[in-house]
Amino acid sequence: MTAVTTLPLGFDVPDGWTPVDPERAGAAGAAFVAVRPTPGGEFTPNITLGVQQRPDPASIAEIAGEAVERLGRAMAGLDVLSRRAVGGPAAPGMTQVLRLRTGEGFELVQSQVHLTVPGPSGRLVLELACTAAPADARALTGDFQRFVGSVHVRHTGGEEQ
Repeated sequence: MTAVTTLPLGFDVPDGWTPVDPERAGAAGAAFVAVRPTPGGEFTPNITLGVQQRPDPASIAEIAGEAVERLGRAMAGLDVLSRRAVGGPAAPGMTQVLRLRTGEGFELVQSQVHLTVPGPSGRLVLELACTAAPADARALTGDFQRFVGSVHVRHTGGEEQ
């Protein structure tokens, strides 16, 4: 797996969300991070976008499972609440909703979307996630869906997909 940071991506940041430096946000491997400050909230909701080049034959379900394993190593607890295949044979995807428990005792909900994009040297896998406290998660679902729906790959010739 290779992180791809030079891939030209286009997307719309939902109103109320502020882009931040991924390294400062503690997400050094992410291509993009945005936060939505919540007054009085113990946790600042965030949206992340990661991009990997995947020349291997791993299925999108296996890739989503890898994300769960990776996140599980950093959390005190993790439950997969739902998982659903999306897309089609040419560009399969997977959505999953996770309940996370941090070492500090916070409970969080993370919605993930894993999408594949055929590329010149294999395929690219986009991992989009929205993490929030349970009380905020439902209200932010529409913002995350709009963000996911707006993501597209721009080709170097200026043409967009």
